[in-house]
Amino acid sequence: AMSKHTLHNVARQKSGISPEESERAVNLAPSIYERIGKEEGFRHLSKLFYDRVFADDDAQWFLSIFSSSTKEEAIDNQYR
Repeated sequence: AMSKHTLHNVARQKSGISPEESERAVNLAPSIYERIGKEEGFRHLSKLFYDRVFADDDAQWFLSIFSSSTKEEAIDNQYR
């Protein structure tokens, strides 16, 4: 298993985002959460995401991740 530090470094390399860019994003004012409309905006983005996941017949491997949940449960699970 990968350590948290190694996973963090791999994610940073694959994302193409520098530590400085990441730090700026974390410290945005208002925050990204506030910019998208807080809980209501986050719920809307989650719904849009899962609408696409559950409608995509070409990505059954990805949909299988959510096979034990309904779309509504998957969306609701974002808040737990």
